Amino acid sequence: MKRIALAMLAAVTLTSCSLAEEELSSEPDFESETTAAQTYVFTGLPDIPTLRTETETEPVTASAEPASEAETEAPEEQPDEAAPIAQPSDAPPEGVTCLEVPYISQDGAPAGCELVCASMLLGYYDFHITADELISEGYIDVARVDTYEDDERGTVMFSGDPNKEFIGDPHTSYGYGCFSGAIRSCLRRYLDREMFDAVDISGISLKDLCMEYIDWGEPVIVWASVDMEPLVASEANVWEIEDTDETVEWKSNEHCYLLVGYDEEHYCFHDPQRGAYTLYPRDVAEARYREMGSQAVTIHPW
Repeated sequence: MKRIALAMLAAVTLTSCSLAEEELSSEPDFESETTAAQTYVFTGLPDIPTLRTETETEPVTASAEPASEAETEAPEEQPDEAAPIAQPSDAPPEGVTCLEVPYISQDGAPAGCELVCASMLLGYYDFHITADELISEGYIDVARVDTYEDDERGTVMFSGDPNKEFIGDPHTSYGYGCFSGAIRSCLRRYLDREMFDAVDISGISLKDLCMEYIDWGEPVIVWASVDMEPLVASEANVWEIEDTDETVEWKSNEHCYLLVGYDEEHYCFHDPQRGAYTLYPRDVAEARYREMGSQAVTIHPW
């Protein structure tokens, strides 16, 4: 019945929900992502913008004291530092505009965050299918990663287009992942006979996604980085798209989230690795999201 009701309504009731007071300590810093050229291939998506020097802010907790005048004038942190992470919670946090979405952990699918997010998004609309079943039942194609020897370049890696296929094995830490085009196609195949459609809404800021989708009861899959850390490039993660002259440079800490809410200081995500209702500072999340091409996918009731 929920599917029919959601298909008839333009919005669902949002729940009001609490900032978790406990913060997790940051992971060690990665090297600044501005030191290497980037050659992402996002077929049909906007070009990746030049990395910006944006600042990151500490999450606000209920016990925080007002900043003194000296503190407010102190130099701000640089964007290559680790993002502070609020404690995930089992229920929507109080004070956060939030959608109640069933949470699924990434355990057992270490490289399948995109498929886990797709499964969570479908579950919100009462479609119950696992990330494994999206693969085994043929809703998404999987491309092997292979190599060949070149006289001049040595070992060359080649595979598929991440906007069309999942690259590598999602059940191992050696898998890569996929981009918004592949997830949109996967969801459309699954919803083929249903009163819903999957749409690629890439290019919209997280702020606008909240106003245009979260406020209307629609969670959104977005691409960023693990723990919102600076993105990491490696020569070992570059491959040629088979039968084309295009090259993909995969960021080793690419990660997918399900955007479910926000407040004035944070965006709230179901993070397949960390937990449900995880809060990240707005400026940090926006920066990582842009660096991954502002990729976003959602489901619309017809």
